[in-house]
Amino acid sequence: MKKLTIDKEFEKIRKAIKEIGVSKAPLNKELVNEIRRVLVEKGYDEQWCIQSRAHLATDMNAEIVRVLAICRRYELSPEAAAKILDDLRRIESGEL
Repeated sequence: MKKLTIDKEFEKIRKAIKEIGVSKAPLNKELVNEIRRVLVEKGYDEQWCIQSRAHLATDMNAEIVRVLAICRRYELSPEAAAKILDDLRRIESGEL
């Protein structure tokens, strides 16, 4: 039963990553780290509140909102969303 649950979670993650595709704006390491911390500690709802106040009307903010909205649509855990966002930033920066 647990394997089936893990397989379903991986399938959701795969679909979310496919939909996200290539990032449309570069992501700042410090900002992604802060978003990751808030997502893991407090979840999506708190992250939306902080994000809406922090970087209004920037391309980076729009990209973060887009990525997190896709993650939430696929019902990914906040931890999975944080990992995807961090990996996306690392790919863009050439770290991966």
